[in-house]
Amino acid sequence: MSIRVLSVAVASFILPVALALGQQTPAASPIPAATISQADCTGFISASKVPAEITVLSGEDNDLESSIRQYAVGDSLYLYSRGNLRFSVGEQFSLVRPAKELFRTTRYSGEHWTLRKLGQPYEDTGRVQVTHVTPEGAVGEVRFACGPIYPGDIAVPYQPRIVPDYVPTKLNRFALPNGKTQGAIVAARNNFASLADGDIVYLDFGGKNGAKAGQSYRVFYCPPCPGPWANTAPPPMPRETVAEIVVLSTQAKSAVGIIVNSRRDVYIGYGVELE
Repeated sequence: MSIRVLSVAVASFILPVALALGQQTPAASPIPAATISQADCTGFISASKVPAEITVLSGEDNDLESSIRQYAVGDSLYLYSRGNLRFSVGEQFSLVRPAKELFRTTRYSGEHWTLRKLGQPYEDTGRVQVTHVTPEGAVGEVRFACGPIYPGDIAVPYQPRIVPDYVPTKLNRFALPNGKTQGAIVAARNNFASLADGDIVYLDFGGKNGAKAGQSYRVFYCPPCPGPWANTAPPPMPRETVAEIVVLSTQAKSAVGIIVNSRRDVYIGYGVELE
């Protein structure tokens, strides 16, 4: 075989292989599971009550000392310490309050009992930075807000929340149970019932159960069985995976997650399983 013929033969073999390799789908790159604003406004369910040692007493332009006066970014607040704690200029505090709206509407049987078992739900309201220290307390400027800030909001030392990455993958709609950690979505931020990508949810397991920020969980639904089986044991039905959740933070008994990669609406009460 001449060199020219050999070269043509080799080229005819290599070219299809190169084209096939070039057509392979590149591996997905990690992306942030949430924005910083989303992470700072998730709320949480604390296993114990957050101490109200420092609270928002009032603020600028509130001569009538109204308890419903709203404050936003750029406004000045008056911080009061019940324990005579010392403030420092530049110190930052996160503002939270009990998330009472989670108890105004029942989404499933036993919801209120489930939430109480996990602890006390709180919503994030914003972040304030101390600008002045006075004998009466401290003055702080609102640097970030999740919504209206009110007198009575609780101030706790600010700790930045890390936003984990996740790798988008194709959802396996009918994945079989894998025997890993399972739980359920027990509530959602703002008491939403119908959920989609970007919505914040609360799970009924936490750090004590091995949950960690950055973990991915599949969200699944076991369909009901109407018809002739309504009053008897339903026949086996395939479990449908409808979305994924990435854990953003954990408490002792609960975890906060964000919905990603949803294929349809997700509802409170759906099950989750570690991927």
